[in-house]
Amino acid sequence: MKRALIIIQGLLMAIAAFFMVSLIYIIITNIFVLITGVEDISSEIDGCLKAMAVMVSIIIFYLWYKKYMDGMIEPDKIKSTFTLKNIGIFLALGVGCQLFFGSVLSLIRPLLKTLFDYYDEVISSIFDADIIIVAVYVIILAPILEELMLRGILFGKLRQGLPFITANLIQAVVFGLYHWNVIQGIYAFAMGLLLGYVYERTGTLLAAIFVHMIINGSGFLILRLKLSWLNIWMMLIIGGVLLLGAIYLFSRTNELKNKE
Repeated sequence: MKRALIIIQGLLMAIAAFFMVSLIYIIITNIFVLITGVEDISSEIDGCLKAMAVMVSIIIFYLWYKKYMDGMIEPDKIKSTFTLKNIGIFLALGVGCQLFFGSVLSLIRPLLKTLFDYYDEVISSIFDADIIIVAVYVIILAPILEELMLRGILFGKLRQGLPFITANLIQAVVFGLYHWNVIQGIYAFAMGLLLGYVYERTGTLLAAIFVHMIINGSGFLILRLKLSWLNIWMMLIIGGVLLLGAIYLFSRTNELKNKE
């Protein structure tokens, strides 16, 4: 009964956080329209408004997380986590994750054409705004926001009464559903499992944020630099080696910070 209550509380907290971001975006957009009188908002302006909404949300969620959770900015944890060796492992984790799962999605693309058509529309809409705004949003703001909501608030709440595997599976499923389409959802689920593992072993949310930024940043570069010419099988092998090697080194290097 106690575990069920914790799951419900965690899910309600996550849902409240999701709706809060949308509400803040709506409020900021309406204020902009009232002040400027501009109702036909361009993609560039809309991107700026979304970025503003995310920044406000980050501040709110950080205060929320700081009050009810712990382990984000403790100096000792940061110093022991962000060693030169760990930074190299984090880079390998992020790039390996992007290459491996990106290539897997490319391989199954012909089998799920309709789903990928919708996925392509979603990705294209993200890149409609100014490239600098998109880069800041995708590489910096989105990882901070999503880690605070999913690994910080939701996973943090679940770990107050659930074993790691159960809590990690639940937050990863929610992270997948949060993206609102099947293709991104599959990728986000796998990514969520990895990020939850990073957070669990380091005990600091900053580690998960950093790896998330590497994943998004490498994906952003692949799209912008049009590196799709790379052989899919080569990406699969390189990504798999990097990912598995980094997970092995990470598990051997870092002691489990959050005990059962």
